[in-house]
Amino acid sequence: MEAVTAIDSDKPDNRVSYRLYAARRPHRVPSRPRTSAPPPPNTALGVGVIVHGPDGVLLGRHRRRTWELAGGTVEPGETLAQAAVRELREEAGLVADPGDVRVLGTLLDRVGDVVRVTVPVVVTQWSGVPEQHEEAIGSWRFWPLDALPGPLFVPSAQCLTAWNPNLPLDHPPAHFQAYRSPDRA
Repeated sequence: MEAVTAIDSDKPDNRVSYRLYAARRPHRVPSRPRTSAPPPPNTALGVGVIVHGPDGVLLGRHRRRTWELAGGTVEPGETLAQAAVRELREEAGLVADPGDVRVLGTLLDRVGDVVRVTVPVVVTQWSGVPEQHEEAIGSWRFWPLDALPGPLFVPSAQCLTAWNPNLPLDHPPAHFQAYRSPDRA
């Protein structure tokens, strides 16, 4: 409300009055895209799902001969936890609840002209037995942290290092920004 103006009767015994209210909406600064064209595809957003249990971490063998975590790109409308649960089910046949997914933070690295954004997440509660569900990845199994196989897919190695910096993993550098202090393995 910007102002209130009262107009009272000039006769003392007349209780009629009028109030004029002047309201003005605060000035809002607009925003708009530079162009109607979509932005060029120069960023990839994905999740890396660290399934950790008594037997170690779950890794699958990719047909391109790397070992990797379950994971992949986030689809439109998904939360990070929903993407992790979907990827885990699609790739390894495991069922988890998005409420049980712990998002660790954000990893940033660059591959050519693409900025890759990978979000490592940890799942410690699931149901099912890992099995091959996609043609590209199979041989799912749990590996003890002191006996991880190689070579690891780079984003998987980066996710594992973000989760547990004491693991002896070699990979290109990535900047990790933790969302909160994760429990370490």
